[in-house]
Amino acid sequence: MQNEISARVSDVRIDRSSARITLLGVPDVPGAAARIFSALAERGVGVEMIVQNNMRGGITDIGFLAAKERLNDAVEACRSVSKAMEVQGVSFSTEIARVSLVGEHLPGAIKIPAKMFSTLAEVGVNIDMIAFDTYAITCVVVAGDAEKAAASLREKFLCDEE
Repeated sequence: MQNEISARVSDVRIDRSSARITLLGVPDVPGAAARIFSALAERGVGVEMIVQNNMRGGITDIGFLAAKERLNDAVEACRSVSKAMEVQGVSFSTEIARVSLVGEHLPGAIKIPAKMFSTLAEVGVNIDMIAFDTYAITCVVVAGDAEKAAASLREKFLCDEE
């Protein structure tokens, strides 16, 4: 079984080109996300890995990644729309990295996500965000943990012969 899982993962990659932006305390009403992402689109800011968390009584947090070189535009757009929507705050970080397992047909390999997350936990790497598609499972981690995360994943997925 291990060889089948390992055979599905072909690479481990690190990407440090993104920043994470989070809008805190967004009113949980229809159209809130539309207003936020319309404001970003108007400034030409593309986004990835959108995460919305229903937090508490009528509010939510919305986080996403944007290219570091567009961070100022992204934050300005978010702050502008936040005032109009009575959002509690906007935070951002450039000290993040995306660490990805790359391969084909990953959704069919049902043990890979658990093995990836367990591997990161074993080396003390906390996960901020997760995205999963047909060809990659990507975790956003603190930039300083990216090399340690990638090395542990390479060992488990590319070198493991068990």
